[in-house]
Amino acid sequence: MIPIDVETQIHLESNVSGRSKGYCVIQDPVSHTIATQPTEAAPTLDEQRNRWNTGRRGVLASLKDDPFWPTRKPLRAAVSLATGSGPERPIPPGPIGLPVLGSVIPMARDPFKFFQECHRRYGDIYRVPLPVHALVMANHPDLTSYYMENTEQKYSMTGPIQGKLTQRLINKVGSPVQMLEGQRLRERRRMLMPMFGKKHLAYVADTFVESFIDRVDSWGRWADAGAEFDLQHELPNVTLPAFLKSMFSQSITDQEIREVDIDIRMAMRAIASGLFLMRPPGLLPLPGTENLPKSVARIMMLCHRLVRERRANPTDKPDLLNVLLDARYSDGSPLSDGDLVLELMGLIGGGYETVVASLSWTLALLLAQPDHLERLYSEIDDTLHGNAPTTDDLPKLKWARSCFDEGQRLQGGPINFRYALVDDEIGGYPIPKYTIVGTSLYVVHRDPRWWGANPEAYDPMQFHDEERVKNRPRLAFQAFGAGPHHCMGTGMAYMNAQFLLAIIFQRYRLRLRPGWTPQHRFTFSTTVKDGVPVTITRA
Repeated sequence: MIPIDVETQIHLESNVSGRSKGYCVIQDPVSHTIATQPTEAAPTLDEQRNRWNTGRRGVLASLKDDPFWPTRKPLRAAVSLATGSGPERPIPPGPIGLPVLGSVIPMARDPFKFFQECHRRYGDIYRVPLPVHALVMANHPDLTSYYMENTEQKYSMTGPIQGKLTQRLINKVGSPVQMLEGQRLRERRRMLMPMFGKKHLAYVADTFVESFIDRVDSWGRWADAGAEFDLQHELPNVTLPAFLKSMFSQSITDQEIREVDIDIRMAMRAIASGLFLMRPPGLLPLPGTENLPKSVARIMMLCHRLVRERRANPTDKPDLLNVLLDARYSDGSPLSDGDLVLELMGLIGGGYETVVASLSWTLALLLAQPDHLERLYSEIDDTLHGNAPTTDDLPKLKWARSCFDEGQRLQGGPINFRYALVDDEIGGYPIPKYTIVGTSLYVVHRDPRWWGANPEAYDPMQFHDEERVKNRPRLAFQAFGAGPHHCMGTGMAYMNAQFLLAIIFQRYRLRLRPGWTPQHRFTFSTTVKDGVPVTITRA
């Protein structure tokens, strides 16, 4: 008999036949062991369909599962009543939400807790009612693999953008790799891959290290003053100049660096607002305000200027810009100017902002763990002996990498998603065309099935222990995505994170504000709410 204080949690797991199996996950609070006990199998999709009425009665019956769907999709409701073709059932379990708005308010208020609570209540697969969008969450590594890795023709990162009208506009303006699919995506990735290979990373490594050291050394002013500062706010001032120099082999002004940071965050905010995860940025180009049109125009002008200057003054340096200029399609043609500028913008945004957010979380959690810190100090001293890090040192900085991965795990984004391009089925539930199918990394990265009895604890051994890594599903950790859109810059992100951890802790000892704990905030990347307050002393 289970003691009254034993925690139980219901998870759903789907097998190939489409029959959902229930599992009661039982956690013993003393031994911290976890056991699973199968529950009665649910009926298959076909078995459930045979029980329901069709036609107009079926439309009315659909209101039992989702009573407010006609208010979110009135045109679809009118067509359904006229034709007798209601939403295909069964639909996944999930919150009912409000008329018109669905669950957009609690999801936007705190998407991390919202998705976690839905997972606790409804299992691995559940729906989230939203205006216009149909969102189904699939929080199991096997389900993620299905829609992100194994069904390229069925799921897309851009969804409705694949329409003919939008494609004509994209063909004229240009398109970054993130908006491509199929053969065009594969060819563009082939063109860009040289800038993320070992040979190129070895070339730009010295540029990163020199720039990192120069910027981190300036933190001495904080150590001398004994003043508290926001580490998360300072990290972009370290990473962005280094990344831009590796791209263009030249420095840009501090004012331009600040503007690039504003512009990238403005663009990311616009993307996140499409899923109701952030308020949209200002759209009116009012004088004296930061707004989306101003930001897009400003960063595009900067990229166009740097491209013009390079073409006017060519160099043989193998920086990122030259790699893009030299890239050729299979027919020998180069990237268009529009594609070139948009790729530069995408590289700037993905190359530094995500590392800043992940490193902020790593430091916010690591600094509260003295034992893990001491082990990192020892690894840095034993590996570098006071010297600057190089690419040859990276394989030896294993604990630093494990600390970074564990920070990324607990950072966890609220959602990675794809659009269904065709009608499909996942886990026994129909997925209509243009449904958004998502996975919450915040949820998966805290699932006790993969991360043990205390998944909220910061423990770099989750990645340092090879047995633990081997015994969990590959996509239980998804910091860099999966499938055709898997992040090409993964190697560069790890290199820069290991470099920065080594450079920072060679020079300083950091202390968090007493009593402070990090909280999640979604700003396209998952950042630390209100920053990371620290004081530092020289090592």
